[in-house]
Amino acid sequence: MKLSTRYTILTALALTILVSCKPMPESERLIPNEMETTKGRAVLIEDYSGVLCINCPKAANGITKAAEAYGDKVVIVALHGSTTDVGTPPEEDPKGLYSPEAATYFERLQAGGSLPVATFNRRSLTSSGGKTYSDSYTQWPAVMQSVRELPQLYKIDLQVSESDRKVTTRCTATALEQTEAATAPELYLQLWLIEDNIVAPQHISTKVINDFQHNHIFRQTLNGIDGEAYQLGQSYDKTSAIEREVINPDHCAVVAILYDHKTGEVYEVAKAQLHPAPATK
Repeated sequence: MKLSTRYTILTALALTILVSCKPMPESERLIPNEMETTKGRAVLIEDYSGVLCINCPKAANGITKAAEAYGDKVVIVALHGSTTDVGTPPEEDPKGLYSPEAATYFERLQAGGSLPVATFNRRSLTSSGGKTYSDSYTQWPAVMQSVRELPQLYKIDLQVSESDRKVTTRCTATALEQTEAATAPELYLQLWLIEDNIVAPQHISTKVINDFQHNHIFRQTLNGIDGEAYQLGQSYDKTSAIEREVINPDHCAVVAILYDHKTGEVYEVAKAQLHPAPATK
């Protein structure tokens, strides 16, 4: 090979390397398609369900799977507040899934008799014609995602403990941004007790599964049906008795809900187990 030809080849290779190492414009770089799971507003999903509702397990399973990626940023509560032919009548309810308090919330929702239906931070939903609930469970993951994308306005610090069937809760909420007094919401704080791993009957299609595992079940309020007025930055301390006999405290959690008492909209939600599992090394 001639010397000039060798130099030509080496020069071409050098130029190739230089071009390859040139920084790529930001707009042309490959960006990993990773879902943001920490930022954005926490979502309270109130899933109104029933033992006789054959579509309720499918709806609950779908939204639970969609929420998994977000951890505690999405809190699901299943409320049995109907005793109709798609609800939870006494003869089908050996573990007391039905709650009179859940019935009050369901009546306020004015969703009619159909189940399942769900609310998402109790916001008006464009996909449901401005209603505060969705009765189309196939749309629930998309609705959840749209609420998640709203900016987070508040932060909740929640600490709970239980002894002798009495729940002690300490909760403090703070604003992430300053709000003008004229536009500040009338904040209330609700405390709910929920339970997982309840084995009880459930109708699915044409059969009854007697050992169905029910999760996120609303058990009772800990500070009244509407909660209590709350002042930002103050420690809210409450001790409440567990009133439901069938509850296993090891499977229970407290849900703290910060909402606007005038509009009903939930701004932030947090959940804490009564008896957290020991940390693994």
